Parts: sequence; C-alpha cells; structure tokens
Amino acid sequence: MQQLNLKEIETAVNQYGEIVVSKKSKDNLIVMSMEEYNRNNLRKEVIKALKKSEQEIENGEGIESDEAFSKLRQKYGYEV
Repeated sequence: MQQLNLKEIETAVNQYGEIVVSKKSKDNLIVMSMEEYNRNNLRKEVIKALKKSEQEIENGEGIESDEAFSKLRQKYGYEV
C-alpha cells in the first residue's frame, strides 16, 4: 500500500482547492480546505432555503416583499 505524504496533499489542496482520490475509476475520497468545505456547506444551505421558500410560495404561504420588509423594519427598528 502506498503511503500518503501529508505535506504533498496540503500543498495540492492549497494549489487546487480540492482533490478527488480515485481507485479503480471510483471516487473514494475528497480532500479540500476547511474554507472550501465551509463555502460548499453555505452554498447547500442557501439552496435548501431557496427551495423551501419556493415551496412555500407554491403553497400560498408567502407574503408580499413590501410586507416582509415592513415587518423586518419594525422588528429591528430600521427606517428608510
């Protein structure tokens, strides 16, 4: 079995952002920086929230943007 050189992996991640390790044409492992990992998780959370919002609108659960912004201004005491 081949040994992994952590310094080489760290250098590659810093240079390329993420590395996919494959064995027999199957992806087995993805190595990425914490920054990239956090960015990917944030992106997933935003997409999840948007999908939920779209579903709420389709179900007639949404409110008009003017009303939403008005409620936010009242809640946080911000006037335009």
